[in-house]
Amino acid sequence: MINFRISILFTLILSSYSVTCSAETAAWSYIIHKDLRRPSMANFAERNYRLFDYFLKQSLHGAGKKDFFTVSKRVKNNIYWKGKQNTNIYIDAFRRSYPIIKSFNKRPDIPEIVFLIPYLESLWQSKSGKTSADYGYWQLVLPIVKEIQSLDTTSQAIKKANADTLRSDPKLSSEVALIHLRRYYFYFAKVAKYSETDAWLFAILAYNWGAGNVKRMLASMQSKQIKTNFSHFYHYLYTQHLANKEDKSMKAAIEYLPNLWNIAKIIRQEIKS
Repeated sequence: MINFRISILFTLILSSYSVTCSAETAAWSYIIHKDLRRPSMANFAERNYRLFDYFLKQSLHGAGKKDFFTVSKRVKNNIYWKGKQNTNIYIDAFRRSYPIIKSFNKRPDIPEIVFLIPYLESLWQSKSGKTSADYGYWQLVLPIVKEIQSLDTTSQAIKKANADTLRSDPKLSSEVALIHLRRYYFYFAKVAKYSETDAWLFAILAYNWGAGNVKRMLASMQSKQIKTNFSHFYHYLYTQHLANKEDKSMKAAIEYLPNLWNIAKIIRQEIKS
């Protein structure tokens, strides 16, 4: 879910850069062979796995890498668990979501791994959550929807849609979520000057934990003269989590990306088998 309590400065920065981002070719786009770009469930699953693997290899090292895979192993059973009918909820969600995902034109500026987010947020369910809070496929909150609807660059379909209808519509809600994520990425990449892969991992984590929480933790690291790349950030977050195990928000933050990584792996494994 999205924490909307972000600093005024950060809000102004995001509002200034909606979708007016440069069209440079992302480095990660080159790792996907052209044969994998053909539309199919198997290719989508393989692309997600390879892209996620690339992002982790580029952005994790040392203690941050060790911590990430420690958490990934710890939460694996939550993702791989099967119910009484011997089915997995994330595989079911994948099969349900694929017709939605494949309808989108490929965006060269957004890695497909962001489409893993609704697996955790709603299991790709249209009416998940409460309309007064986090709701719909991407668990969007009303302030975010209204802000994006007010942007000059937003499509008329989004501007005119009822907020609840928009959040429960697969195409419109995904368009809003991608705008929101792209603005987070722009801040972390172009304003804060983090690497391409670091910026996207920060953006995905900020989507769930809240940009304000991410910024405050980065500020805390800077005050202690700790280098603020994503790997060091994850290690710092992990140590803070160990010191505050009763903090459910921090626990969710430390597990968010490892859960997404496990979802990418189980989808690939299931489709290949």
